[in-house]
Amino acid sequence: MRPSKAQIITFANIKGGVGKTTAVTNIAYLLGVEFGKKVLVIDADDQGNATKALGVRDRFDRREETLWAALSRKLSFDQVMVESAFANIWVISSTKELKNAQTEFGRSARGLKLFKHLLKGATNQFDYILIDTKPQVNILLQAALAASHWYLIPSFPEPDSYDGFLDLVSECEEICDEENDQLKCLGVMLSCVKKIPAHESYIKFIGKHLKQARVQLLKPGIRVSNAVATGSLHSCPAVSLASAHSVKEDYRKLTKSLMKAVEAGAKAPRPDLPRLGVVKDNLAQGHEEDLLIEDGIQEINLL
Repeated sequence: MRPSKAQIITFANIKGGVGKTTAVTNIAYLLGVEFGKKVLVIDADDQGNATKALGVRDRFDRREETLWAALSRKLSFDQVMVESAFANIWVISSTKELKNAQTEFGRSARGLKLFKHLLKGATNQFDYILIDTKPQVNILLQAALAASHWYLIPSFPEPDSYDGFLDLVSECEEICDEENDQLKCLGVMLSCVKKIPAHESYIKFIGKHLKQARVQLLKPGIRVSNAVATGSLHSCPAVSLASAHSVKEDYRKLTKSLMKAVEAGAKAPRPDLPRLGVVKDNLAQGHEEDLLIEDGIQEINLL
């Protein structure tokens, strides 16, 4: 089933190093290559890791075919996108000039509408538009949210990964209130999951409390895999590797789940921000009944 218009999903977490770009590129690969969907990936992080991972680092004109060129010169998506090395996937590439975006557009009246203008007409040409963002609240994240149908929060199964979560969701919900009432929370996805007591206990804890806060914990979690590092080394998504068995299985199941949700126009309740604050407090305080587990004869405090 093809959605009536492209589903625009912003991947966001204001904590770095939690697998955000890995999620974007692996899900994009599966959508395009395995499920035959037309996918546009926008790399809005000046580090350019999504640009590299999708094999377009040497395929675009750095003066003409970049996100910065589009935003600074008011170009359309089809003037700057390039075809990736993988079937059905196009990329709008990042360059270091994006570091200037906050200064250039942060106080501009058109700042929040940057991606709306960029993507005018794109929803008729693609099935999915995935936006990778920098791990901070800035004008590019805000503009991406203002143009999106969904936001998805990649994270790790560790208490430190929750840092900034409440601030991020608060920002997303403010955008929903003030600029884009179609924006919905798709949920939290966990990657780099290990079969160890600490991770299992955290997942149980965070799943319970996110549910109470009306935020979905997406399943399955993505198991830790050496294929992620191998893919990074070879500038390709991990799931494109023949050796990527477990991570590909997990990402395939997760991607199917995401497709089913967004293509059915799933109703997503607004997150309960006060309840998310309680989760944050519980993590900080380390509630013993939830966060202490037994590992043999040794008691492990997850915090």
